[in-house]
Amino acid sequence: MDLDKYGPVPTAGGSDFVVCPECGSEFQPHIKACIDCGAATVPPEAARARVRDRPAASPPGEDEDDEEEIAIRAEELEWIEDLRELFERHGISSRIEALSSSYHQHRCKILVARQDALRAFELDRELLRERLGEEGADLAELPPAGACPFCSSTLPAGTVECPGCRLRLGESNLEVVKAFYEALGEQNRDLVLHLLDSEVEWIQNEGFPGGGRYTGAETVLTEVFAALAAEWKDWQAEVGRWLDAGESIVALGAYRGTHRRTGRSMTAAFAHVYWLRDSQIVRFEQYADTAKVVVACLDD
Repeated sequence: MDLDKYGPVPTAGGSDFVVCPECGSEFQPHIKACIDCGAATVPPEAARARVRDRPAASPPGEDEDDEEEIAIRAEELEWIEDLRELFERHGISSRIEALSSSYHQHRCKILVARQDALRAFELDRELLRERLGEEGADLAELPPAGACPFCSSTLPAGTVECPGCRLRLGESNLEVVKAFYEALGEQNRDLVLHLLDSEVEWIQNEGFPGGGRYTGAETVLTEVFAALAAEWKDWQAEVGRWLDAGESIVALGAYRGTHRRTGRSMTAAFAHVYWLRDSQIVRFEQYADTAKVVVACLDD
């Protein structure tokens, strides 16, 4: 057996495993239907051929079909119904579909619109951890080889962006931080939370609006970025230069914005320092020209 990013690759003489063409799971040759999603299994080369023949995913915003659905989980009907109720409480519409295989006559899969997929996968993991109790506290589901680590979509060789959830793959720390700025600019809450470690340490200049130390991705999102959006119009952090130090990344640039109450605009230089681990931001420190920001906040 040889190895590549898809896992074992059969050498001459035939394959000793089969693959689900829908979710990428691998099974012994005698398994005829995927245990996870119910699709008929095929030899690995046939699965890859199907992936190659699929139309390339359009970049976000370009001819994207908002009606396209993404399968979140295949499970017993009772579990799927609980998941649907959870989605509804969070404003996510979903659809349940019975698996066609007779082997899975009591199993269903739940689908949501592409734009809701990231949040739906997070809620799915929350429900799984809740069901497992203490045993699920440190749960980290590992997708099969050749699958997206976030949504488990099948990935063609050389993929740099998952066609299912848009997660960027195999990025350097610099690319992760760049993706973080883009997610902030697009107000992509789910991706921002995914790129921040859940216990990220966020340090802002004293004297800067909202200056201080914050811990946790949700806290940073609500107490830093939401507060900035509420106080400033057209707030931007434009990066002009990047410095890559491997485990840490430095972004040099300028803040721009107009204070909503005073109507004053400002431009102030900044340096942002990020520390990353396992493609997530674990620490941030801000250095900024706070005087120019404070002046824009003052009344006449």
